[in-house]
Amino acid sequence: MNIGLNLLRIVLTLGVVMDHFWWTPHPESLTGVDVALWELRTLAVPAFMTMTFFFTARRFEAGDFAWLKKRYLRLYEPFVFWAVVCFLVTSLVARFDPAYSASFTDLLWQVAFGHSAHLSLTQFWFHTDLILLTAAFFLAFRLVRGPKARTCVALAAIVVGYSVQYSPTAMHGLFDWMPYEAKSPLGRVFTMLPYAGVGLLLANAKSLLDSASPGMRLAVAAMGLWLAAWVTYAPVVPRPESVVGYEGIKMSLIAWGVMAAFYYIPFDRLPASLTKAVMFISRYCMGVYCIHLLLGKILFDHVFHIARTQTPYGAITIAPWWFWLLIWGLSYLVCYLISLVPGSFSKRIVE
Repeated sequence: MNIGLNLLRIVLTLGVVMDHFWWTPHPESLTGVDVALWELRTLAVPAFMTMTFFFTARRFEAGDFAWLKKRYLRLYEPFVFWAVVCFLVTSLVARFDPAYSASFTDLLWQVAFGHSAHLSLTQFWFHTDLILLTAAFFLAFRLVRGPKARTCVALAAIVVGYSVQYSPTAMHGLFDWMPYEAKSPLGRVFTMLPYAGVGLLLANAKSLLDSASPGMRLAVAAMGLWLAAWVTYAPVVPRPESVVGYEGIKMSLIAWGVMAAFYYIPFDRLPASLTKAVMFISRYCMGVYCIHLLLGKILFDHVFHIARTQTPYGAITIAPWWFWLLIWGLSYLVCYLISLVPGSFSKRIVE
């Protein structure tokens, strides 16, 4: 697997942690490096979704039901396991902190949609959308034959996704009537469509991408970084009214620019010890995504006793920079320790 994309995955996990523990009511007032860090918070989802479909595109084209079965098992194992673990942990903590109280109904919502108001696993909406989009594209590729027709399917996903995103009336009309637990993950499906579509298109061009000359690779990497920086610091691309997050062409351009840079920068020339370290650490990116929010919330409330900040969106956990790094590092450590438990299941829920 590409060393650069594995390194990017590690960076993106930090962005995920920041996204859940850093909030400001006036992001437009940020300057300098803080602007880039603010965008890093929401960069993970577009990049992860694009990479997921980039690496699984051939499986969709093959229409292999055996792979689909294994794929769903791979998605549902951490999806259900961590929901149960979180329910048990929050039930235990609720004995001395009623704010952690959760009902069995919350667990059912979490298992159904990866989203619950009282369990600290709201990030699992991503799994829900990935489960739905996997089924949708697998079925579409079974019904539509030929590379040109499948390219049209990917392009249609991009067009439909952006059309809904930039139509606030449609977004509100489609999802506002739903319960909170269902509205957020289902609403984000249209936000994820363009990322999945582009991942499929990039996979079709992989042989061309990999055959680029060294000079072309460096040029594309530089252009990708320039594009990401330009869109980040210059208000050149309008973002749609925020309904569910991660929407808009701006986030797409930033994600794809950064991905192009990490894909083409020759990180494979780093010393073997560093490349091995990157591959080892990136192995636990999924596990960090799964556990960081619950782990961080407990440390936030009951170890460091950092007060929550009231915002228009409710009580938000706003942590200092060292807390992001601490949760990031501890999450990796916990995932590594879990992987040491004998048996393959312990590895599948964190790798």
